[in-house]
Amino acid sequence: MWKSSCVALSSAALLAGVTLGWTATAGADDMTAVWTKYEEAVRVAELCRGMMHDAAAWAKMGPYIDGKVNHEISGGQRLTLIEDAKTEARKVAKLKGCDSEEAKSYLTVYDAELAPLLK
Repeated sequence: MWKSSCVALSSAALLAGVTLGWTATAGADDMTAVWTKYEEAVRVAELCRGMMHDAAAWAKMGPYIDGKVNHEISGGQRLTLIEDAKTEARKVAKLKGCDSEEAKSYLTVYDAELAPLLK
């Protein structure tokens, strides 16, 4: 009886650990997706509208974007995500076009949430 109780408890603990691991991974993936969405929105705006953002603009947008992900994206991870976002934004703007639904979606995010920070 004691042995079966220990086995059952161990199994329950293992299952709980695996579930928490999946939840943490899913949460990290969600944060990455959110952060990337904003980065891509900025890059699509730059490409489709011929604009550039200087350090002062990024100083205003950066904390806002970081707040959206509870400051959970590390600096090293950001570098990779920035390059991925640039690549994706180029695909959207150049291949699909600035009038595509995807580009319009990014521009809507930019106009609604990020552009007002720059005024």
